[in-house]
Amino acid sequence: MKTTEAFILDSDGWEHPEVVRACGLILRTVEFSADRWETDVPGGGDDWTPEVAAAAEVLRQVASRNGRVEGQYDYAETGVMKFVRDEVWSAFVTFAPWAYDATVWSDTEGDIVSLSDEGQSAFVRLTPAHYATITAELGEASLVPYRKWRKVRKSRR
Repeated sequence: MKTTEAFILDSDGWEHPEVVRACGLILRTVEFSADRWETDVPGGGDDWTPEVAAAAEVLRQVASRNGRVEGQYDYAETGVMKFVRDEVWSAFVTFAPWAYDATVWSDTEGDIVSLSDEGQSAFVRLTPAHYATITAELGEASLVPYRKWRKVRKSRR
């Protein structure tokens, strides 16, 4: 593997709790490479745990100060935030698998995690050490090299 390599998290057939666990593992693994992050905070939340709802509230407060809040649609965006390992980052890690869009950037590699549609689509750019940590927990089959993803998807149709 090069210095970093791009992968897609192959979560086809997974239940949302499995996706949440995988996304949390990915975000905790790459946090030492994180420089900036952003997320949206959609409304709803009928299926959110109290922890996820509390994280959403923290992120809505961030959005009211630094981003955008659309009260009529119950939707917020944090805006791009500088990474700091604090309660706001913890809220982001907790909530990101429930967001429609959540991204983490490094200062050298561009986007290193991009989650969409409540974690159903996940792009990651990993170092060999990050890859080893994640696959030790999720298995190598869970991360498909980006350059092979289209072929994998076509073969399933």
